[in-house]
Amino acid sequence: MDVSKDVLYSLQLAGKNIVIEDSVYIQLLQGARCSLETTNLTTPGTGTCTSFIIDKQLQDDEKLSDVHEKKALFGLASFLLECAKQNVTLDEIRAVLEESNFSPKRIQHFLDVYHQHKDSIRRNLARISSFEKAQIVDVNWRLDYNIKNSQSDKVNQLSYLVDLHTLVRFFFYYI
Repeated sequence: MDVSKDVLYSLQLAGKNIVIEDSVYIQLLQGARCSLETTNLTTPGTGTCTSFIIDKQLQDDEKLSDVHEKKALFGLASFLLECAKQNVTLDEIRAVLEESNFSPKRIQHFLDVYHQHKDSIRRNLARISSFEKAQIVDVNWRLDYNIKNSQSDKVNQLSYLVDLHTLVRFFFYYI
């Protein structure tokens, strides 16, 4: 599985027990999952996703002020999203997490969260990418041949001007 260097670095931070404690790791993983499941965030007060974000913002001693926690949250959310997007198997995820020096307990917790919420994350991804591309309805084009211009005597250059007229249709699919 291909993962960017930034995501791998952030995952390595999330995997270090010295940098991120187990209780904070669980909260970060739940926050990453919640940020990808937008349906839980749209209805305030329903479920643990909204309460996680409010709790992390309001409690002074629990804020995500630590740079390492922010990078770990980025890595976990990005990796969770990429795994769901590519429909990756649990063995492939386990290999990447082991390579990032995750403890077996953290690997199992990540795999459980991924397995439970993969379908809803994939539905949200499908909802995002269900826009149709613009349809080309007309083209205006012109071919110019420049023999010379004001700066030099001889140019002898072709230039094309293409103007595409498109029709954009947006369809919103609710799954």
